[in-house]
Amino acid sequence: MVSLVVTVLTIETSLVKNYNYTGSAPVYAFILIASVYIIGQYFILEFVGRSSKQIESKRIMPPIIHTCIKILQYILSVLLVVIFLQMILESSYYSSMLVLVTYLSYTTAVLMTGLLGVRFFLWFRSNRNAVVFMYGLASISLAINALLTVSFVTSVFESMPITIRPNLQMTYYLAIPGSLEYSLNSIYILSSITSFLLTWVATAFLLHSYSRKFGRIRYWVLISLPLIYFLSQFPSFSLNLFAPLLNLDPVFYGIVLSVIFNVSKVAGGIFFGVAFWATSKTIQRDNIVRQYLIVAAVGFVLLFVADQAVVLVNASYPPLGVTSVSFMGLASYLIFAGIYSSAVSVSQDSKLRRAIRDFAIKEQTRLLDSIGSAHMEQEIQKQVIMLTKRNQDKLVEESGISSSLSEDDVKVYLEQVIKEVTKNDSKKS
Repeated sequence: MVSLVVTVLTIETSLVKNYNYTGSAPVYAFILIASVYIIGQYFILEFVGRSSKQIESKRIMPPIIHTCIKILQYILSVLLVVIFLQMILESSYYSSMLVLVTYLSYTTAVLMTGLLGVRFFLWFRSNRNAVVFMYGLASISLAINALLTVSFVTSVFESMPITIRPNLQMTYYLAIPGSLEYSLNSIYILSSITSFLLTWVATAFLLHSYSRKFGRIRYWVLISLPLIYFLSQFPSFSLNLFAPLLNLDPVFYGIVLSVIFNVSKVAGGIFFGVAFWATSKTIQRDNIVRQYLIVAAVGFVLLFVADQAVVLVNASYPPLGVTSVSFMGLASYLIFAGIYSSAVSVSQDSKLRRAIRDFAIKEQTRLLDSIGSAHMEQEIQKQVIMLTKRNQDKLVEESGISSSLSEDDVKVYLEQVIKEVTKNDSKKS
């Protein structure tokens, strides 16, 4: 279902970005896209609802948040139906509907990503983890970008006619250098690049362990491809390499380049989502953290597909792009519910591993001279499991997140620590 939604929304934004070249799209295209949105968001909400029951039971967030997101998505679905009925009955739609959808979706996105960033930095103060810090920066940058997007499109919405009709061209939006719209647009573009770059850096930190598997050079080449692809659409980064093509045939090559680079954000979202999906594969199936990671993966893909409010300034008929924008609130909620939970769990695992290691070294030194080696390991293992259980319960009370370390994981790690300590003792002897 996520794959279908991503495909349809990508086609939608491609159509609206080429609106000036191709003219108005048929109304049935909007009906089809809106139908996919309504059905898709229902299935995604059901999926998250099943996960959120366990999230709520761990007290990561009040149940009211999930309920509010469901209500928001249903309101947006009603607004899309109203737009469709207006086009059928009056052959037009109100521009205020675009404003309402944008405000509802992006306000939710600002709140969710901003809150996520604050939570990351609070956890970073107690646990100096580079991954947590980078995702904190990325979350704050996404919140700022969403806020600047609303500011920019709002300045353009004020110039829109009250009703949008077929064949209406964008005569009311001209980005004049020095104007407020021009300045806001420039700031918006800069924030988009910054938020994408910071999210890419955070993802590189998260996937860094794969550099040993693929090799350092191959790893950096692979993860740099989405970044290069995204940045190449901006003339300052691509050094105007595509200018000769546009001068040769502005219409044809304008459409081709628009279609090609329209997928750049989608590719970035898929890359960011794959990072969490790949990480989830390293966790046991029955572990709730695996579910957190999958929720985060879906959220990242949808967020970068849905962040298309700027295309609404085209005021196309039908309003292509408004369906994509309607996913912003839901996508940001998925990221909040998933990435925060999984990151905190990783942080807790680090604390537990340190506690296990310190305790094992202390106990092995104390018991080594008094009992046999095999029995010593059994005694340490028994005490470490009890210690880990107490620490896990304490961390759940403090953060609302359960650790991903199972009892088998603790035993394996403890065995590694004991072997390492025994080896060091033998060298000293």
